[in-house]
Amino acid sequence: MGIRRFFLGLWNFKTGRRMGRRLPLAGVLLTFLLLSCSSEDQPAHQPTEIIIDDLGIAHIYAPNDEAAFFAYGYQIASDRMYQMDMFRRRALGRVSEVLGEESILYDQQALVFNWKYWGSLDAQLMQENEPDRWALIQAWVAGINQRVSEVNNGQAPLPWGYGPDEKDFRPEPWNAADPVIIQKMAGFGLDSSLQFEIASTFANQLYPDKMGQVDLFQPTRSHHCLPPEDRLHLQIAQSVQPGTPIWRPHQQLEICEGAQRTAFARSLKHMSALGSNNWAIDGRHTENGFPLFAGDPHLGFGFSGLFYAVHINSADAGGTFNVIGFSFVGAPGIAMGHNDKVIWSPTSAFADVMDMWEVPISQDGSTVTVAGKEIATIQRTAIFTVRSAGGSVGEGEEHSIDVVEVPGYGVVIPYLIIGSPVPLAGPGKELLAGWRGFAARPARYFLELNRVQNLDEFEAAVLRMPEMTYNFVAADRDGISYRVGAEVPVRDTSADTRKPWVVMDGGDPESFWSGEILPPELLPHSRATTRGWLVTANNDPFGFTTLGGLDRAPFYYGAFFAPGWRAARIEEEIERRLSNGRVSLTDMEQIQMDTHSNLADDLLPILDQAYQQIPNDPALSAYAQRPDLDILAALLLTSWDRKMVRNSSGALAFQVLAHLIAEEILANDISLLYHKVMTIQPMGAPYFLKLAVLALRGEDQAAASMLQDSKELTVLKALDATASYLTERFGTVDPTGYRYSDLRTTNFDGAYGYGSSLPMLPTDGGETTVNVGPSSFYENTSYSDNWTSIWAPMGRMVGSFSEQGEPFARVNFPLGNVADPTTPFFNNGMDDWLEGTYSHLPFQRMDVEARAQIRTFLSVEDNQ
Repeated sequence: MGIRRFFLGLWNFKTGRRMGRRLPLAGVLLTFLLLSCSSEDQPAHQPTEIIIDDLGIAHIYAPNDEAAFFAYGYQIASDRMYQMDMFRRRALGRVSEVLGEESILYDQQALVFNWKYWGSLDAQLMQENEPDRWALIQAWVAGINQRVSEVNNGQAPLPWGYGPDEKDFRPEPWNAADPVIIQKMAGFGLDSSLQFEIASTFANQLYPDKMGQVDLFQPTRSHHCLPPEDRLHLQIAQSVQPGTPIWRPHQQLEICEGAQRTAFARSLKHMSALGSNNWAIDGRHTENGFPLFAGDPHLGFGFSGLFYAVHINSADAGGTFNVIGFSFVGAPGIAMGHNDKVIWSPTSAFADVMDMWEVPISQDGSTVTVAGKEIATIQRTAIFTVRSAGGSVGEGEEHSIDVVEVPGYGVVIPYLIIGSPVPLAGPGKELLAGWRGFAARPARYFLELNRVQNLDEFEAAVLRMPEMTYNFVAADRDGISYRVGAEVPVRDTSADTRKPWVVMDGGDPESFWSGEILPPELLPHSRATTRGWLVTANNDPFGFTTLGGLDRAPFYYGAFFAPGWRAARIEEEIERRLSNGRVSLTDMEQIQMDTHSNLADDLLPILDQAYQQIPNDPALSAYAQRPDLDILAALLLTSWDRKMVRNSSGALAFQVLAHLIAEEILANDISLLYHKVMTIQPMGAPYFLKLAVLALRGEDQAAASMLQDSKELTVLKALDATASYLTERFGTVDPTGYRYSDLRTTNFDGAYGYGSSLPMLPTDGGETTVNVGPSSFYENTSYSDNWTSIWAPMGRMVGSFSEQGEPFARVNFPLGNVADPTTPFFNNGMDDWLEGTYSHLPFQRMDVEARAQIRTFLSVEDNQ
């Protein structure tokens, strides 16, 4: 296969940008490079046209679907080759070949969970059953490999990340199954509840008296993804008398029969990363009379790196794709975006598709006893190379890890990749991990969504994607929809020992999966026909976490949801705007950028009450006539607007106060657990901040029992500690002496691939804000020198519909779309992302032409 690239190299870079500040106008460069060809040199096929716009986004206009995906692969490899390479190495267990000892854990995880093997089975299944989809994947791989070949043959420069002053190695060709293997790894990362289950088990084992009775899952706000009219599940659960066993798989399915089934399965007839948000409002409530939509997936930079924005159009030439938006770099498909009829975005659904059991294992590891049955294991030794300091890639010390697999059940997890300070299984036992992904699955990924033409097709597509544990929210011109299609195992949680949110007894046959999965009618779905809007923010979809125990739920779906702060704020802001009229696209942008601290709404009224009681309560006399505390109280209770923004002194003081309140309540009783959890980004801190709030409110008696003093004395002790912290750190409590940006930063390392180093910048947001930005207040058991976040919105998008029914979107995203510092597109998006400035995402050809910066023609020839 040969390739030719023709340039009508139109450049018109009006501005350049460095990280965080604008560069002066350097002038306009116009270059026209016209390549004339003789008739015998003309491409054998119609070339694919690629237009790069002023955001650095590639718009691909291809003669057919396979040509579009070839160009898609070629272009993403041209723009993000190092990031793609390292993401693939992460899935294959080969990162240490490049990065050395710092990435050993990455490779151990990949080899233990064997993503390469399971992903290869997915690829084989696709090749056999869905050859058209397989052909698109292979066209994408061929495009990548063409660019790799050009680099290695010297026809194209060595991309950023590979040079002798960087990681000093060369790219390798991709194999046919690599994108599907990467999808398998991405699915594992999305599905992973193991770390939560480990933390819960650790809590119960180490502090059984304190944590055994705490309701870890009770939210701070009872706001749920499903609108009230779609929570029949919750109505069933609440109608049952306390103490009555209400869960049985077949009984629950019977509940769905008859008249009640209609409410569950209303949308079936149409055959729906802790910090993501998406929501939609139907046309009844909007200024333009059409649905409004918003999505902003949050991820850690160290996992997948930045999203890649792209537009794929083969439809103009008779193909089937015309879709634009944001994609992961490891596999093709638009994760958040729109086509010519539908707009969509995901958030992590936190459906529980993983479990762990402690099981007896023979001394030589050859057998494991599962539910009383002795099972022969598969033992393998996985070997990987760790690059020596100063050595070449692929050369270094060989490391190995022994793996024990239990056919039909899962894999034994070695303690070295768990990180727990105490054993989580009894003597002679090991931890067995099960995952729905330990099987061949369709692996349809986001491609299933990219061609849907209405909400019926959208919901059907989500249900055909069991590997995607996402809350998908979508809109077309006529309405909005929420759908989950995950494979959630049916479980029996009626016994006290069967709690899927902790390590379970592997001797109990009923604790293992039966093979059944929750049917579609029990998975979250809604069209919001009564209320008219949908909101998801990683929160509990049903309301089961408000029942006083998950064992009271009619069935088990999941446990580890966000505390509800973000979802509540979004709904409150929607309702506030609706009370004054209709919602606009600008309103959607403002809500998406909202930095109001929900946590401050919980804690500051208690501080205010305590401060007012000082003159009258002898127990609080130590805090009377304290000018430093008066200054802080005035700042937090009067001056501060409760927004977690960079230039705010109140935001910094409150961040300190909130964490020291949690420390005052929790750290003495559960010190080791407290600091272990609070240093986990981004999941840890919100859970213990939530427990502190519940304790102060008295809503969780077990949490409230951790209070050493009255709630008033507790918060005043924390205020005193805050004054000491600020004085030690800044020499003053005076608000003029510090700002949130002095400590709160985002670390972008890894955004363009594992091992890529980028500057840190002050950013807005906190643990509980809609524009969420969790950071590390602690480093082990000490206070951090900087509150660093490694988590951010990978892209923000809001959208609506034209009179013709076609979606349109406005976006901003961090850094830029091209991982090459010599181009204008390396960080040209950063200022807008930081400030919340949105740009129209060009989709119509005339809009693309108006913003064209570079034009390329790509022609593929068959040389056989």
